[in-house]
Parts: sequence; structure tokens; C-alpha cells
Amino acid sequence: MTGPALIGVGIVNILFGFSDSITAFYILYALNAILQGTSFPPMAKIMASWFSKNERGRWWAIVEAAHNIGGSLAPLLTSFAIAWSGSWKMGFYVPGAISLIMGILALIMIKDRPGSEGLPSVGEWRNDPTELAQVKASPSNLGFWEIFFKYILKNPLVWVIIVGDLCVYIARTILNDWPQIYYVQAHGWDLVKANSIITWFEAGGLAGGLIAGYLSDFLFRSNRWMTGLMFALMLCVSIVLVPIVQDSSYVLTACLFTIMGFALYGPHMLFAVGCLDVTHKDAAGSITGFRGLFSYVGAALAGVPVVMIKNVWAWDGVYMYALISILITTLSLAILAKFHRL
Repeated sequence: MTGPALIGVGIVNILFGFSDSITAFYILYALNAILQGTSFPPMAKIMASWFSKNERGRWWAIVEAAHNIGGSLAPLLTSFAIAWSGSWKMGFYVPGAISLIMGILALIMIKDRPGSEGLPSVGEWRNDPTELAQVKASPSNLGFWEIFFKYILKNPLVWVIIVGDLCVYIARTILNDWPQIYYVQAHGWDLVKANSIITWFEAGGLAGGLIAGYLSDFLFRSNRWMTGLMFALMLCVSIVLVPIVQDSSYVLTACLFTIMGFALYGPHMLFAVGCLDVTHKDAAGSITGFRGLFSYVGAALAGVPVVMIKNVWAWDGVYMYALISILITTLSLAILAKFHRL
């Protein structure tokens, strides 16, 4: 599904360049979002099939890092394409062509699972006891709905993950979208200075996601929740320091946002890979899609609700909203660390 989704995204982006009406833009934008959303659950299934539990954290972290790198390169690439051609349409044609090429390569190079290629399972090949234990606890020959109801909907650990992940997305969206507005309005910073805070936040997030994946594999022996709890506690401390630091200097504020990005993207990444560990081995795509639904709900709860909170309680209310979300995330990780048996 990943290959067809990338090809579909490429075609839609190219169609953007041929469109001139607002209605067509709305339709294509929605279709683009749907196609992008369908690509990640298959990626999760590929990761679960080809990477064992004791190595999945670091490889998943690399995949997550690709999102950050791609997101940072996209504006530069499209700006260069538009400046070189003199046409805004090249801002859609170039990314569309890249997506088409990557989709075709994915169709050729990505395989279903090791068994379909006559290979042993990844748990057997790597002699990973935790992977083999999960396979043993996952009965075969079950239907989709049976797996979905029994191993996802009726699994309390899945709901703890969903609550924690939803709150991570609330905190991430607030810390990523609102600080520049806050520092311009409340502290009189210029836009470049205020926007640079988000650059530091994202740079810290890139490092945090990668290191969290490696630590969960090597230091915590595939225990995503203890790793995530360590990062979440760091996030709690750093966000408490925001009101103390923000009036002192730009350098201290930038350092603090770098640390917050580092600490937040650890749990952000580990919720994604950790949800594969708590359910049926064949439910990797389903649990990723189900969790992703609530992730987007969390992102939405940091949009208009933040405006409403700001109108009633000013910026102090927005800060408390982010702080409460982080505390709930930390509690969720503590519950998972205590009750999930590897």
C-alpha cells in the first residue's frame, strides 16, 4: 500500500499544478491528506515484519527522522524550483515527481514479509526471545475483526497509549505552533527571532527521537515505556522552567526549547513503535491507523480550543493546557511501564 499511496500523492500534487479553482484545490488538498494518511499503517506493518523487537526502536527512529528531514527540505526544494522556473506550479510538479519516483521504487523494492520471500521470520533470524514471545502470544488464522476487537478495542494498554499519545500531540502542536505568536505579542520579538525558537525546538526533536529509539533498544532492552518515561520527566522539568527563563535571555529560551523538543519527541516516537508491542503481531497496521486517528484529534485540540482558552484565560491558560497535557502523558507512560510485561 505504501507504493500506491506515494504514487497517488505524486499524481495529486501534479494535478495541483494544473488547477486554478479554489474548489479543485479543496478537493485535491483533502485527497492528498487521505492518501498520505493511508501510507503510514502499511509502513508500520513493514517495520513489524522485517525488524525484530530488539532493533525496531532505532530503525523506527530513523523512519521518524526522515519525516523531520523531509519536512525541513520541502520548503527549500519548492522555493528553489519556483525561483528557478518562475512559476508557482513547479512547487507542486517537483515534489509530485519525486513522490511518483519513490512510489515506483517502493513497489519494486519493498516486499510483503520474510515468509513471502521464503525466509525465516525476523524473530527466528535474529534469535530475539521478546519477538518470538509476541509471535507465540499471537494466534494465527484469526479474522481481521476478531483481532481488532480482542487485541485492540478490548486491550486496556491500547487505550492508555491512545490517551498518552493524544496528549503528546496536544503539547507538540502547542509548542510548535503557538510560541512564535506568544513571543511577538507578549514580548515584542520580531518574527524572525520568534520563529527561530521553533527551529531550535525541531532540531532538539530530531535528536530526541533518534536517541530515544536507540536507548529503548540498547539501554532499556526494548522497553519503550521506561525510556519514554525518562524523556517525559525531562519534559515536565523543562516546561516548568519556561516562565522562569523566558524573560532572562534569548539564548536560555532557545536552549530550553531545544531541550523541550528533545524530550517531547522521545515519547512521540516511542508511542508509535510501542503500540506494536502490546497487541497481536498481525495487527501492526490496524493499531497504527487506530492510534493515528486519535493523534490527529490531539492535534485538532491544540487549534481552535487554544484560541478559546487564550480568549478566556490569556496565555497563562494556554501554558496550563500544555502543562496538563504533558503531565497526563507522563502518567500514561508510568502506567504502561508498570503494567506492560515485555
